[in-house]
Amino acid sequence: QAVALADEASECTLVVSVAPAFASKWLLPRLSRHFARHPNVLLRIDASGRIADLDHSDIDVGIRMGDGKWPGVRAELLLAQEVFPVCAPSIAARLKSIEDLAQTCAIIDERSMISWDSWFEAAGVKPVTFLKGARFTDPMLCLESAIAGHGVMLAWQLLTADALADGRLVAPFGVRAESGLGYWLVTSASKSESRKVRDFKAWIREEIEATMAQFGGLDSAA
Repeated sequence: QAVALADEASECTLVVSVAPAFASKWLLPRLSRHFARHPNVLLRIDASGRIADLDHSDIDVGIRMGDGKWPGVRAELLLAQEVFPVCAPSIAARLKSIEDLAQTCAIIDERSMISWDSWFEAAGVKPVTFLKGARFTDPMLCLESAIAGHGVMLAWQLLTADALADGRLVAPFGVRAESGLGYWLVTSASKSESRKVRDFKAWIREEIEATMAQFGGLDSAA
């Protein structure tokens, strides 16, 4: 009976491995809609920066950022990552041109896999030398620093979607650059996918589509 109960609990629990920034800034505010759609599924979020071993753990599905080339997993692109500057409205009011970035501080994520060079290239201008600003080892701290008005951050869609939608942040130039990275849904290549995993994948793709619809006016921002 104990084994049967454990199997039943496992069958009804979906374990999702995801980076803390993704979980906190995008996934968490939307989880209630998954609860409403699949009330019999208990979600357990494994929020960690490490790459989980999907073959030797209880993790059902992972959301990873990278190029999708990981051995031993089935990877499906969820969203190609685009990068663009964001800042508080008070900072944006002083940015009449890209050259004005030289009069602002850059907020730097020391562990980031993206760089300003790709964005300047997409904008068709020479790189600007920023004033020295704050440096962090966590993208969530960079985001909060940008919201607080400390400078300009190079960000991406899902990290900043809600802050842009409610006006805490502004994307002042309307130029986005491909990063070569993306968010990927990953599952074990050696295991068949359960119904709860397929349902989660369908749900999160709908949520991504709804979020990206908010970015329709970004390219026209100035």
